[in-house]
Amino acid sequence: MINKRRYTRIPIAGLANIEFKDQEKIHSIQTVIGNISLGGMGVYAYNSIKLKTDVSITIYFVFSDGSLKTDSLTGHVISNKRIDNTYFIGIQFNEELDLEKQPFLSKYMNS
Repeated sequence: MINKRRYTRIPIAGLANIEFKDQEKIHSIQTVIGNISLGGMGVYAYNSIKLKTDVSITIYFVFSDGSLKTDSLTGHVISNKRIDNTYFIGIQFNEELDLEKQPFLSKYMNS
């Protein structure tokens, strides 16, 4: 099996609130983060999000010093796999994590 990922994904303890538009209505779901990289993330959710849907993400996670941190970014859904009554959703970020725009996530990834 060939790995197509550009960046290594790492585990992270956190939650992500994902907002997206579907049928002209804004939806918001809470998810548990499975992993993250400089270019994307995988989350677990009880709701599905259609492929290619644009999303706004607010990430709440435990930083390396034990404190709770928050960063935000945007992306789009590139995979959606059902696992029983849960979905594993792959999200590609619109831009790589950036030290100025996502300071806490960038520092976490480099620690």
